[in-house]
Amino acid sequence: MKWGSVVILLCLVIAADRSGPVGAAAAAVRTVGVVDFYSPSPLGAFGFVPERFAADELSKMLAQSQGGQLSVVPRESIGNAEASVGWQNVDALHFERLRALAQAAGANTLIVGWIPLLAVRVGSGGGGVPPHGGGPPMADTSLVLQVFDATQGRLVAETRQSGSALVATTRDLLAKQALHDALVYAVSPLVAALATPSP
Repeated sequence: MKWGSVVILLCLVIAADRSGPVGAAAAAVRTVGVVDFYSPSPLGAFGFVPERFAADELSKMLAQSQGGQLSVVPRESIGNAEASVGWQNVDALHFERLRALAQAAGANTLIVGWIPLLAVRVGSGGGGVPPHGGGPPMADTSLVLQVFDATQGRLVAETRQSGSALVATTRDLLAKQALHDALVYAVSPLVAALATPSP
């Protein structure tokens, strides 16, 4: 009878020990939404919206790169949430607006992106290397990406990245490739920041 009680007690201890980390892991999973990027100054005329393209690309990259530790809110849902709260790009500067958007999107964390620079140079004739030619078509971009924790109501991480592209067929493709390249470099530090438990 005593051995039976000991066995039952050990089974209960093992079950409790196993359920603890599982519960903790479930609680640690973040629900992340990527907000439309913001540009502090006009980026110029493109056949696409760079701020939206960058947000769409980053959302896809985050969904593909993480190992079950993140739940990425679909961009369509973020768009619906932005519409429901009357979101404007300048709202990315205001924590209370970010908190409202996170609540509407069902996210506890938002990625806020900035595009300080997106420059495309198409060269001039011949595509020769400067100084004798106009150089090949190329694009450069710089990005600032911030992690907003809606529970704490503050920014908890930031990364700055740059990207470039050469000799694409069109100006739009050059710009898209430069943005994509910068975002590729941003994914690893963002995932690392998102994997860090909130205090």
